[in-house]
Amino acid sequence: MTPPPSLYHSLLRPAVLQILRATGYHGAKTSVLDSMTDLTGRYFLHLCRLTALYAAHNGVEDATPTIVEVRMALQHAGALLPEKTEEEQDFLGVEDMRGVEAFLEWVQGPTNREIKRIALDGDDEADDYLNALKKKHSKNEDDSKYMGTLLGRCNEHGDVLVEGGAFPSILNWEERLRVAAQRSPNDQDAAAAAAQDDDEDSRPPSSGLSSLGDRSIADEMDMS
Repeated sequence: MTPPPSLYHSLLRPAVLQILRATGYHGAKTSVLDSMTDLTGRYFLHLCRLTALYAAHNGVEDATPTIVEVRMALQHAGALLPEKTEEEQDFLGVEDMRGVEAFLEWVQGPTNREIKRIALDGDDEADDYLNALKKKHSKNEDDSKYMGTLLGRCNEHGDVLVEGGAFPSILNWEERLRVAAQRSPNDQDAAAAAAQDDDEDSRPPSSGLSSLGDRSIADEMDMS
């Protein structure tokens, strides 16, 4: 079941609050905060879609994006500015790195460090604010409290057994379909004929009623 959009909105709102607090804001109306959270979510969704699009166009294995596709998405979204046009860079023969250098300077600068400090609430061992919040409200060292939820690890289920079928599990059924798809048409016809013969051999013996033909069962019985 896909979680509702309101859940993601609620998870993103604390991050927006922390960024605003690190920037110098100490209060905001609920409507303004919701608008900022919605804009932030739309911006990240736009970056994710661009990254996936560039990964598909670049022929990346398993469509898993790399740092190259992420940078292309950031450039397309206008996050790496200032930057000269591609034609001007080709004419000069020098790649314009001002936008990338400015982005790295912001990531490693005091503004981002202040956001991280507020988000982690003084916990340097946590990776992000969500892990710090879970650790603060959990009595155990691990996150077993959130096991099986969106905030924790998924439950590991065993093989799903199919009762009454020819295959003990779904994996065996998928393997059978995969092997059947790789067979030639002649092999498939032979396998179908063999399966039909097996079905005929496995039928229970006739009770003798089917051998009467057009005769009535009363003809075979003495009714006197």
